[in-house]
Amino acid sequence: MKTSTLIIILIIAGLIGIIGAAYLLQGEETKPIVTNVTQKTPYNVTPARGAAELVAVQEGPKTAQPGTNVTITCKIKNIGSEPAENITVTSQVFEKHIDKINPNEEVEFTVEVYIPTPEEVEESFGPNATLSNPFYIGGYTVIYYDIKGKHEINSNPLRINLI
Repeated sequence: MKTSTLIIILIIAGLIGIIGAAYLLQGEETKPIVTNVTQKTPYNVTPARGAAELVAVQEGPKTAQPGTNVTITCKIKNIGSEPAENITVTSQVFEKHIDKINPNEEVEFTVEVYIPTPEEVEESFGPNATLSNPFYIGGYTVIYYDIKGKHEINSNPLRINLI
């Protein structure tokens, strides 16, 4: 193999490595954690870009025991002046479709979430895995449409202290 070909291959491999490292090192912007309280934050309110304006919130218990189910209450309210339609609500544990939420209308539903035991976490993820305390439940995503197009918002996450 010619030396010039080998040099070109090494340069390409180096560039791929640098690009890959830059991709892996870029992190997502972290969002503040809301601790089991209904709050209107920049992360769960639609920016003023559409005629419908949805607010998504989830509430749950402050404490729970491992190995039990907890009930999470999900609320989506339209504080805008026009209806939101074709609404898809998704999280790691559920997916739900809502046809329409009119102005000043609120939709509420509950979801059961199982909190595993430390033994179940080790069984699923290996002997070095641990159950986090507080237990973290990520927010859910709401995608909807209004007269100005498609919008996406996220609810607040929850942290439940394990007892």
